[in-house]
Amino acid sequence: MNRALIPPGETSAVALQQEWRQRLEAWRVFLAQCGSKPSRKSVHALRALTLRLRVELEHFLQEQAEDSAAARAFQRWSKEAKKLRKALEPVRNADVYLARLESLRVPLGGVTEGGGPLNARCTREIEKLEERLRRKRLAGIDKLVAVLGEHGKRLNRLSNEIEAAFAPHMSSKDPSAAQAALGIIAGLADELPSLDATNLHEYRKRLKPALYLAEISAAADPLAKRLAVAFRKIHDTVGEWHDWQALTQEADRVLHSHGRPDGLVPLLEEMTAKALHRALAQCRRSAARSVKNVGKIQPSQRKKPVAEERRLPFEEEDLEAEICR
Repeated sequence: MNRALIPPGETSAVALQQEWRQRLEAWRVFLAQCGSKPSRKSVHALRALTLRLRVELEHFLQEQAEDSAAARAFQRWSKEAKKLRKALEPVRNADVYLARLESLRVPLGGVTEGGGPLNARCTREIEKLEERLRRKRLAGIDKLVAVLGEHGKRLNRLSNEIEAAFAPHMSSKDPSAAQAALGIIAGLADELPSLDATNLHEYRKRLKPALYLAEISAAADPLAKRLAVAFRKIHDTVGEWHDWQALTQEADRVLHSHGRPDGLVPLLEEMTAKALHRALAQCRRSAARSVKNVGKIQPSQRKKPVAEERRLPFEEEDLEAEICR
């Protein structure tokens, strides 16, 4: 499209619509790839992009009536999208766990993730667990291909429906994605004021929509860009910790060697503990800086009212003590 023909006030809206259409087309490409030969890249990309689109579409539905064509199209697509993500999950998990195990045995710059060479028992247990995970991945692929064989055409058709229903609204005034992202982080500060291993994964899941919303407007909105950077750091470090934790649990179920100090499970527990420390530290740094902006949220965009005695914006030291003590 010739940008010279676009009125200045509409440039950002047109760019937003173009980017959204590109994401939807990429989603269809990955959907087709997963239906024929699900690679690690296509499985991970389709799962993440499905949730990203869902968050984005919900955001733009705010200004639409509940019985609008866009709302009805979204409900139909969203129902199938949830089934799709569920079918993708076992393959995604096996891929991630295999990559984590590979990092333990293959030196990077002369040093493994575990910090040194592996003993014979640990190596044997890694091989046993890898074999189990490869079998689970193959079984997951069979189920995924079956699901897409049954629902793939419907998913494609529904994606075309939501594109037709949402396209007119994508060129209208954009509800502030940065403001919505701030509303989520402010609500989390209220609802999960103290983070630890019991609620950190829930915090990441609840934060993910804020990350995607901030990334929608990051190119044009400096506040959204800062939020996207901060939320991405939290998302990635907490995700790393959760992957190590889940892999440790899987290894314990398969190997039954928790009491052996020279086995794989104690090593994985050590990796999990280190990742937890990094994740909580990142929450302190990034969330503290982000919530300093909650004073900019419009009252209607606050997910939950904040008590009058709470000071906004937060001082960083206060927030660190409140979020991650």
